[in-house]
Amino acid sequence: MRLSLRTKTIAGTALIEATLLLVLIITSLTFINALIEENVVKRAQTTANLFSSITRDPLLSLDLASLESSVEELMNNPDIAYARVVDSQQRVLAQRRREGSTERPFNPDTSVQEIDDSVYDTRKPITVAGEYFGEVQIGIDVTSVQSSLLQIRNWIISLALLEMVLVALFSFGLGTYLTSQLQSLRQGAKDMLKAIPTHSYKSVSIPIKGRDELSELALSFNTLVDTLAEEYENRSGAQDELKKLNRSLENKVKERTEALSNKNTELENANKHLKETQQQLLQAEKMASVGQLAAGVAHEINNPIGFVSSNLSTLKDYLSLFQILLDMAKKLHSDESIEALKARVDELQAFYTQHDLDFISEDVGSLIEESAEGLQRVSEIVKGLKIFSRVDSGESQWYDLNHCLNTTLTMVNNKLKYICKVEKQFADLPKVYFNLGKLTQVFTNLLINAGQAIEATGKQGVISIKTMQEGDIVKVRIQDTGCGISQENLDQLFNPFFTTKPEGQGTGLGLSITYGIIQEHGGQIQVSSTPGEGSVFELALPINGLDDQQHAAAQH
Repeated sequence: MRLSLRTKTIAGTALIEATLLLVLIITSLTFINALIEENVVKRAQTTANLFSSITRDPLLSLDLASLESSVEELMNNPDIAYARVVDSQQRVLAQRRREGSTERPFNPDTSVQEIDDSVYDTRKPITVAGEYFGEVQIGIDVTSVQSSLLQIRNWIISLALLEMVLVALFSFGLGTYLTSQLQSLRQGAKDMLKAIPTHSYKSVSIPIKGRDELSELALSFNTLVDTLAEEYENRSGAQDELKKLNRSLENKVKERTEALSNKNTELENANKHLKETQQQLLQAEKMASVGQLAAGVAHEINNPIGFVSSNLSTLKDYLSLFQILLDMAKKLHSDESIEALKARVDELQAFYTQHDLDFISEDVGSLIEESAEGLQRVSEIVKGLKIFSRVDSGESQWYDLNHCLNTTLTMVNNKLKYICKVEKQFADLPKVYFNLGKLTQVFTNLLINAGQAIEATGKQGVISIKTMQEGDIVKVRIQDTGCGISQENLDQLFNPFFTTKPEGQGTGLGLSITYGIIQEHGGQIQVSSTPGEGSVFELALPINGLDDQQHAAAQH
């Protein structure tokens, strides 16, 4: 069943008032009962104490006349229903009773609420040194108290009922007033809904009664309607203006589109030129590093080429001796005489002994093995230089990182071997996905820089290279005992064209390119340094690296 707001208002107000009245009635009656209880009990105890003190001596001396006199005097109080004095054997020594009261066995009361005969019974023992000699028994008439209590209860209930009636009337009036105002608002809302399709807001209005919140709500509603009407007029005007602007903007958009298209073309050309410039800078830095390595690489190649050439000259001499020995052996014929054959054999034996052909036979193998090792070393140096100096396609593959470091050390060996000692601690690493040419350039830059930092100290130093694996990450730690880097320079170490080297000895692009290459591989590079003690560069690379599509996205 759906209840109206007025019914809810009346019922809610009445319920609240009834609850409050019920609490008030219960609280009031409880307080009155407690007050009466306290007064009656206190009155009875005080009277009993006083009466016992008066009758104590007569009881002890069995002065019955005095006891009768004391009882008679107590009965002068109008609220005393009876009074008696009994001895230790409960024999009545003196008593008086109000006319009309009935005698019944004495039963002391502990609460006014327990009284069923309108008399509050109490007693007070008379003792001396703890010995019981008797007691006084009195009864307090509470008829008037109970009558007054009943009247108060009736009066409170009557006032509560009257207040309930008044509250009901007030609730009814309040509900009627509220619902009449809300009904006006509801009707106004319906009128506004009807006016929305035709935008005839000015015909919508509700009357304002009084100066309370509901009247303020009605005023706000009328203001809202007026605002909607004004906004509609403004919007209509704005729409007309917008149509005019749209027509003019179409031409401007076409012009802007053409201009943006031209700018995009220029931007694409600029980006293409920038990429070409970046590639040229990368290649220029490579060539600069190649220039630094050229003399050392040439020396590294000349050494094995020198002893290979020497070995070949020695082998040529050995070969001529073997050819002479072969020619002498060919002159041996079976048809010659024994003396002639013996002479030729002695000649062969003398030639063999004279030229120590046993030593030559053993030395040939070692000469060939040394020459092969020298040529292999030359091949590795040329291969590493080719990997380093080529224009990379940007493609990555799975490589052995430790082998990449060894190849780089082979190329830079001549730059390092006279100024420092290289210590390697290579862990057993899985193959890593990276660009071989670019990472070789990174290691070359870092190792050459470490060597130059050590050379600046004028002392023999140490470069420590350590590889390790931490989960899906491989790390390369390159530490030197060079001159170190100041904090001021450390903060801008990877900035392009920043260098602390004298003019003409550095491009300032090495570490910047190194940083970019590590970022392209999805890795990180960190550096720490103490001036006068050395520097530490630590590279962290993901084992899986970045695929070619991710590389392209990172470059863009």
